[in-house]
Amino acid sequence: MKNSRMYDKNDLERSRINALNSYNILDTPSEPQFDAITSLASYICDTPVSLISFLDHERLWVKARKGIELSEIPRDQTMCQYTIGSPAVLQTEDFHKDKRFCGNKYLQASPFHFYAGAPLTTTDGYKIGALCVTDYSARKLSEKQIEALQILANEVMSHLELRKKNQQLKELLENEKRFLSLFNNSSELHCVTDPQGIILYCNDIVEDLLGYKPSEIIGENIWNFSAPEERERVMPDIYERVSRGENRFILETKVVTKNGEQRWFEWSDRLYQEKWLINGRDITERKETEARLRILSTAVEKSPAGVILRNGNGEVIWMNEESEKILGYELGELKGQIFGDRLISEETDPSVIQFARQRVEAGKNYEVEVVIRRKDGESVWIFMSNNMLRDPEGNIESQIGILVDITIRKEAEAQLIKTREEAIELSRSKELFLSVMSHEMRTPLNAVVGISRIIQREDSPKRQREHLNILEFSARNLLALINDVLDFTKVETGNIKLESIPADLRKLAVNTVQSIRIKAVKPGLDIITEIDPKINGYYKCDPTRLYQILMNILGNAVKFTEKGLVKLSLVLEEETADSATIRFSIADTGIGIPGDKLDSIFDAYAQAELHTSRKYGGTGLGLAITKKLVELHQSSINVKSVFGKGSEFSFQVSFPKTTEEPPVDDHFGEPLQGHVLVVDDNAINRLLAEKILKNWRITVDFAENGRQALEKITGNAYDLVLMDIHMPEMDGNEAVRQIRQMEGSVCHIPVLALTASIMKNDEELLLAAGMNGVILKPFETRAFYNKIAAFLKKAED
Repeated sequence: MKNSRMYDKNDLERSRINALNSYNILDTPSEPQFDAITSLASYICDTPVSLISFLDHERLWVKARKGIELSEIPRDQTMCQYTIGSPAVLQTEDFHKDKRFCGNKYLQASPFHFYAGAPLTTTDGYKIGALCVTDYSARKLSEKQIEALQILANEVMSHLELRKKNQQLKELLENEKRFLSLFNNSSELHCVTDPQGIILYCNDIVEDLLGYKPSEIIGENIWNFSAPEERERVMPDIYERVSRGENRFILETKVVTKNGEQRWFEWSDRLYQEKWLINGRDITERKETEARLRILSTAVEKSPAGVILRNGNGEVIWMNEESEKILGYELGELKGQIFGDRLISEETDPSVIQFARQRVEAGKNYEVEVVIRRKDGESVWIFMSNNMLRDPEGNIESQIGILVDITIRKEAEAQLIKTREEAIELSRSKELFLSVMSHEMRTPLNAVVGISRIIQREDSPKRQREHLNILEFSARNLLALINDVLDFTKVETGNIKLESIPADLRKLAVNTVQSIRIKAVKPGLDIITEIDPKINGYYKCDPTRLYQILMNILGNAVKFTEKGLVKLSLVLEEETADSATIRFSIADTGIGIPGDKLDSIFDAYAQAELHTSRKYGGTGLGLAITKKLVELHQSSINVKSVFGKGSEFSFQVSFPKTTEEPPVDDHFGEPLQGHVLVVDDNAINRLLAEKILKNWRITVDFAENGRQALEKITGNAYDLVLMDIHMPEMDGNEAVRQIRQMEGSVCHIPVLALTASIMKNDEELLLAAGMNGVILKPFETRAFYNKIAAFLKKAED
């Protein structure tokens, strides 16, 4: 019933729109009679504004107005949408306070308060618009004003009806002119003969149809142009019917054209005032089609798909041989029975059966997939397409059903669904494993990297600094391998979205190469940039991901090039007023890639040669990640290589231009003022956080789990909480949920999540739990500073 009501509502709206369109009023210029009505409505109701407006699918269009310049606005921003649903004048003293309209944000933002509108109702009862008055302040119309407003609305409709009738009269006159033109330019043959069949008049199409000019056939007997024996075949019947008083006839005869070709014509003849009025049309193609249909009828009987013919009540009339094979019943066993009642299995979804019945009741075609019970008891899936055939009056005369046995397909689909569910479960297990491994590996690495940095900054003995450098370098390499695996997983699961912020691409390229130079100290290796001078200004992009792409490719180039040259080039390929397409290429003179390996270097965990991995190291994920990141930029990466001589990787990206300048961070490391609570069950992580925070003059308290954190927060005033996620007794998510439920200002304390595991949707879940942001361990000092500085004040000297 819900779907039925929806269809009724949609049908009513379509009928209303059709009624509106019948007046041809939309998007027409102003007309004095309508302008006068709006002025009179404004005067009678004593309001500054009045409108005559019409409502279509998407907008309110204003025909006449008083006191406001308005042509049209979206439908959902209007009071008219409510007026057309009202049986009489709709009035609200102040729609800002009226509960009926408080849910409409557009009306609540309107400067108007008072509204009264009379629906414009057609003679068929369709409400197509409104005559309304409105005011900037709350008020109310008197009964006489309401009555006058309704009278004026009726006057609007009277003008519309008069306007419509005038248009129709004009069209009738035009139609008469067109009829005369149509007669002489008709594609069908029209002629007049005397009672003996002598042609008195014919139209010009005779030359196109038969090859004769009108002057060649006027005065001739119409039967002179028929095929032999046609007159003898049809005339006896005509004479007999004329003798019975009939004066209208439809017959089909063969006609011989001027070039001797025989064609079939259908004639509609009428005997009127001792003249034969004859209309003929060429039906040669139809006759050929009928012949083909006779062949098709035989084909349907032998069709590989089942075909069932039912009457308007759904009772089986006929079915072909394939239907008998699919259903297991012969025609005689089902004839006169309702198909669904006899065959549909209880295994079919009831909603599908309900849908089919509703479509039949609405007289509409439908397609469904159902389970039927064959005569032998076997369940079979079939696809059924049901089409309604109507008589000339539009009544359903019969139904044609096409049946196809889809049992094998449904079994395959079920297997695919099972396989997909297993794949999804495997993917979840993979993500969970990587999340746990990320946490377990990043947590100790956070301590190793952080403590290494702190000891290096302190007055450590010179003999230990070399060991500390090696320790930090090894930890960073291990972290890079972990990041490769996690980045690849993020890309594969669609968990990476590109930013769009202003950036200086020239500066980004130079800084990237400089970073590579610092890391790669090889005698005899030169690393350079070559940037098109036409590339200048700022472009919107994701600098972090673009840097990652360039660093991955440059890192590979440097890794596999002992001596020679590594060059990063930026070339402006195309430029418009709003965007620029830039080609990036990284060329080297290194070991190159064998031709048979070019297609596999972008595969995950793959390297060109086994000894390459042993000699140069790496996860084999760098290029796989790079390829995915380039594709996120709606581009593709290309590679050219000569084994033993070098390689070139290239891609091009279109960037929007911008006049905005990139964000600048000039305050890193400045002292901060604040009291911070660090919540972490790992003692080394707490020690690390304390040393870093105290370096910026921040006072620090500690808690080892969420329960201790709640106790600390209750008795102390903190400016910020750094909350680990995975902790015993109470984890970080539960702790922040309880903080947000506390009374007073403490519930608003900023909380940043400290986590070593960020997989698909993890960050969204943390923010949804109440976190103000996320810091990934192990963290870069600058990124860590920027995160907490957003919630703390700069320290006063």
